Amino acid sequence: MATLLPVFMLAATVLFLRACLVTLGFYKEPILSAFQRYGDEVGFSPLFESCAWGGVLAYLLFIALVPSSFLILIGVFCFVLFVMLYWRVKDSILNHPQIFLRFPYWYREIVDRTTREERRKLSYMWLALPLRTRLLYNAQHEEFRKWVELVVLSVS
Repeated sequence: MATLLPVFMLAATVLFLRACLVTLGFYKEPILSAFQRYGDEVGFSPLFESCAWGGVLAYLLFIALVPSSFLILIGVFCFVLFVMLYWRVKDSILNHPQIFLRFPYWYREIVDRTTREERRKLSYMWLALPLRTRLLYNAQHEEFRKWVELVVLSVS
């Protein structure tokens, strides 16, 4: 277990940072790629994801500071309990978007100004952009907004 702990900590740290960047609006790819699916939009909560990965990271840090097989057993039990609880309250999370589904401002702008089909096309156009351009638009929200307007005008 001692050899796998750094690997788990590194993975949890990367996933926690990714979830925080999505929540803050500096990593747009997961939200934009969710627009590609046909049918109803599937809601997910980047805030909930960042809290979950933060909890996993805090638990792993605690295990690193206080190693004990009993704590590992409690952690596995809590993880199973957490997953069961999430599946039980998932519908409640989606029914109260003002509380649980916190998205960046650019997401709300896109949803308010575009139709479902325009968002799908926007998502495919995003994936067609070169990596450096996507990194630029991830960092600069105003430029991203202008790009969205141009794409929406071109696909209308």
